[in-house]
Amino acid sequence: MPYEIHDRICTIIIPAYNEASVIAGTLKALLRGALPGELDVIVMCNGCHDKTAETARSTAPEARVYELEEASKTKALNAGVAAAEAGPVVFLDADIKVSAQSVRQLVHRLNWSGAFLAYGQARFHTQQSGWAVKAFYKAWQQNPYFDRKKMGGFFAISAGGLEALGAIPDVTNDDEYVRRTLMKNSVWVEAAPYQIEAPRDLASLVKVRSRVYRGNKGLADAALNAPEGAADNNARTFAGRLVKNPKFWPGACVFAGVAVAAHLRNRMSDNHTVWEQDTSARSAETVKA
Repeated sequence: MPYEIHDRICTIIIPAYNEASVIAGTLKALLRGALPGELDVIVMCNGCHDKTAETARSTAPEARVYELEEASKTKALNAGVAAAEAGPVVFLDADIKVSAQSVRQLVHRLNWSGAFLAYGQARFHTQQSGWAVKAFYKAWQQNPYFDRKKMGGFFAISAGGLEALGAIPDVTNDDEYVRRTLMKNSVWVEAAPYQIEAPRDLASLVKVRSRVYRGNKGLADAALNAPEGAADNNARTFAGRLVKNPKFWPGACVFAGVAVAAHLRNRMSDNHTVWEQDTSARSAETVKA
């Protein structure tokens, strides 16, 4: 029988914008196996015009659910940090599946390492994606970016890390902003896996990559660039890895086509601030953590 926990191990902030189709699955996966009082879960609904808040409250009565009028992920994250009652703070995207055990491992490693940032092991779920999307992910993961493992969607920040980070500015790619700010004092936690749903089709993949490229451009425009020369070196290494291994050639072709389409889409778009979601992976709750 579970015993009562008197000291919470962390606060988990889940920013949610119209996530009624996935928030129940995310909360169930997170809280399944969690001990009473162990996790301080905050769902920050922002600008929602669906039943995200209602679904979150009915699924997890123990969670704190807030509703902000403005649709802004960064403002939701900052408000969540301000409302946090137990540290460190774990950031979790509303469409990512992670277990309470992964949270424990992440927080434990962060506390004992003295790092500012700890991030888990990303696992891409592509079983329901088309062949082109699967090929893209196989090739994409040869990018040197993954040599230090993917950082984003599920990570923990210590009290010192939050102080060094400060308020997250109004950027599209908030995860990359955190990565560039805190990565020098970070730790990867292999024992903390989490699941990311891949887009189901190429059109949805182009939309996702458009958002990534737009977010990175926003960081560059704000003078929040990656280290000088890092992008060029990564690109050369990435290309070399793909050329040397024929099994990645189909994915390399898909990657190139998606990149061109995503950049063209951004150039033709009139609104560079709208937040876009991959609705193809949100169509149904089909995967459990």
